[in-house]
Amino acid sequence: MKVLYDGIVTIYECERENNGEKEIYTKVALRGASAGVVINEDGKLALVSQYRPILGKKTLEIPAGTLDKNISKKDIIIEELEEECGITRSDIINISEEPIITYNIIENMSDGEMNIYLIKVKNKISKPLEDDEVDDVEFYDIDEVEELIRKREITDPKTLIGFYTYKDTLK
Repeated sequence: MKVLYDGIVTIYECERENNGEKEIYTKVALRGASAGVVINEDGKLALVSQYRPILGKKTLEIPAGTLDKNISKKDIIIEELEEECGITRSDIINISEEPIITYNIIENMSDGEMNIYLIKVKNKISKPLEDDEVDDVEFYDIDEVEELIRKREITDPKTLIGFYTYKDTLK
């Protein structure tokens, strides 16, 4: 493997043999992440609003955090809930033991995984910590989330995958 770029991610040029032919491909090394479909006692879903410089706009997403500390995938999202939503451990009613879904973030270029947990929390006014990148957190009912998706106000893959996985559990 040859390093092409080493920054917030590392990009490698790799080679393998495919049917007797040498094939060159690119691998993006991602740390992976954990996210949460956070549902309050009223059945509403938490979405955080934050500015994404790559897109040049604010997005609505489920809370998430990179696996960048020496703690479990589950503890990463619990920590992120406090930072992004002001939701403490004592506000959590229940969290799935394992992720409700795990998928590769960039299927054909990376083995970094997104782990999405289902989390039930107490009703409360939620506010991100002042030093966090999140601007706001609000809870939306399922119909409101579907309307935001239809209007393309929610386009984030982890949010779409997490929402529809959760919605399937309601059937």
